[in-house]
Amino acid sequence: MTGGPLFVFDLDNTLYPPEVTLWRVVDARIERYVQERLGMTPAAARRVRKSFLSEFGTTLRGLMHYHGVSPGDYLEYVHDVPIPEIVPQRPDLRRMLSALPGRRVVFTNGSESYARRVLSALGVSDLMEEVYGIEFMEYIAKPSPYPYEKLLRATGAAAAESLFCEDIRENLLPARELGMFTVWVGGSEEGSPAHAVVQDVCDLPAVLPRFLAPRISGGNG
Repeated sequence: MTGGPLFVFDLDNTLYPPEVTLWRVVDARIERYVQERLGMTPAAARRVRKSFLSEFGTTLRGLMHYHGVSPGDYLEYVHDVPIPEIVPQRPDLRRMLSALPGRRVVFTNGSESYARRVLSALGVSDLMEEVYGIEFMEYIAKPSPYPYEKLLRATGAAAAESLFCEDIRENLLPARELGMFTVWVGGSEEGSPAHAVVQDVCDLPAVLPRFLAPRISGGNG
């Protein structure tokens, strides 16, 4: 499906603010999984996770590469959390997304099923055209360039017609290099002259003119 700009959203700490504790709960389960699966102390597990994140972008990829871990087993364990009890509905997010002049998708290093549960809790499931999770990425996570390129192919969108919202600066860089308009959610103006910055995703309309104006005038921005 093509036509109109494409709005791409990360999930955790992007569509909900970091004050919502969901990612911290998931992160704790990742830590516990590494400890139990590899028989490590908490300190050793943290060191291993840090090395995996540096090398692969996700703990899962490191576990798959070095320890033959099944992604299904890992994802089921770490995402086994009571999402509706943690994530409140966001009517303000629903209003903002509904007003966007284009298609909306989620692009996350989490699993598709987990993302859909979070979207349901937020009350915005029906506003997303598609969810592209770690399975779609073939477990090659952001910030590897590969999933970004695959996303654009799958959506049929040109990079210059796409806007990407994300809370992690490193994950914005490949999108920017491809030509997407990038928005750093919760970022620093001083630390990111290349990206638009909003403190909450619901503030996205404040930077939309910078994205939409070149399209209206016929430029690439």
